[in-house]
Amino acid sequence: MPTQIAQCMTRKVSFIFYCAPRDDQHLNPMYHAMYSNDDTRTGVTDSAPYLTGMPYVLVDADTHAVIYPYNSTNGRTATFPNKEQMNPNALQDGLRFMHSLPPVNIPDHVTRIALHIANDAYLSHRNFQLFAWTVPDAAHSKVHVYEVRSDLQRRFAERNQLDTPPAENTLAVKPGTADEYHGYLNGDVWLSISHEFTDDEITRLCPPETLSRALLPGQHPVAPQGTAGNAIAPVPPAAAPGMQAVQLIQQTYAGPITGVPHPPLPVPQPHPPTPPQTAGNTQSLPVDWVAVLQPIYGAGAGSRSMAPFSVRVDALGITVTFTARAVANAVNTSSRTTVQQALRRTSPRAFAAVLKAAWRLHISSVDFSSSWRPMLGSRLHRMGVALDVTHFDDADENIHFTIHNHDHHDRNSPFPVDPGGQKLAALYRELRADQQTMPAAVYTPWLNWVIPHDTHMHVTVKE
Repeated sequence: MPTQIAQCMTRKVSFIFYCAPRDDQHLNPMYHAMYSNDDTRTGVTDSAPYLTGMPYVLVDADTHAVIYPYNSTNGRTATFPNKEQMNPNALQDGLRFMHSLPPVNIPDHVTRIALHIANDAYLSHRNFQLFAWTVPDAAHSKVHVYEVRSDLQRRFAERNQLDTPPAENTLAVKPGTADEYHGYLNGDVWLSISHEFTDDEITRLCPPETLSRALLPGQHPVAPQGTAGNAIAPVPPAAAPGMQAVQLIQQTYAGPITGVPHPPLPVPQPHPPTPPQTAGNTQSLPVDWVAVLQPIYGAGAGSRSMAPFSVRVDALGITVTFTARAVANAVNTSSRTTVQQALRRTSPRAFAAVLKAAWRLHISSVDFSSSWRPMLGSRLHRMGVALDVTHFDDADENIHFTIHNHDHHDRNSPFPVDPGGQKLAALYRELRADQQTMPAAVYTPWLNWVIPHDTHMHVTVKE
């Protein structure tokens, strides 16, 4: 009697993503076992990661045709569903959120599939295939994607009996299961997924424009050459215990006294500034955002230092400071991400929106505590469309304000009535009125508060 080989002609594949747990405050036993009380290596802090609303598409890895969403006309994408909370002991490394993507029917002619997620899911990008993989002849294959710091990946595999971790961006059979597979989403993979903004894209997203502002009462109508108002020079950050501050031209670098020295952050060469023009009580300034943002996007090449550093944006007369550990999530979850790579994955719209508002309000320095961060909080920072502002100075009016409420009674209450609070209120209005921001997603410790925004103003821009 002839033998027939059974072949499954209807195949489904589903993906389950397990978001990284926090590693601060002893919340991750695996981190604590490896690093004990060394908080300098923490990366997933303050806010547990989740992916709700993040865009994705599933494609034929060979032809690049979209398989899911089934209706992908005009570049339509699917989005991650709401998060589900896991048992803190389920994967032995603390509390995680998970997302179960709907099962997808795989056409019979498709051999290999791949995902595009985050801003790489958009039709104009799709440069990095996540988990390109040959679909098995099984009725329903499940793929488990574990978001894990690169340095904890092997320990995670051992503790969860997952054998040796598969090579980066590949899947392997999940031990002890049938038709189940697993792979790792670490900081190195996120670096490849996340879009690095080019100069051409800066021009497209932030075309050259002319800014204008009213002179301050009593301000001389002609600004000094090379400044916008009376901007202050960068203020060197105070060195933390165990740190030393080293002045590098226009930039401050603080590195650890002991251990392997970090390379100093390179200082981009500024372009000669164009002074603002004055007509009556109004100043105007033409800006080319490629040139304006070059000092920021040029900082930190080859460096993995998490020390604070300042960048002088001469075109606007504004000093931008990235506080200590502003890039800790990008650096500590990866084996190779640099400061510059983190900055260049932050949308130019975000930097332009804050700098534009600051210039219009005569703010001379702004501090950021977070930009692109691949494994922390919501999809907004992961996709590079958010910045966190913690402090600003207005040298002309002698205003110095740290954005931090006093307690929970301040939440969703009016801004403080002192000059700093009212300057923040003006900054909030400017940012919400900007055509490139998402007004409902400009959060503060006072108005429009949502957890965990007690210590900064979060600014979200359009994708």
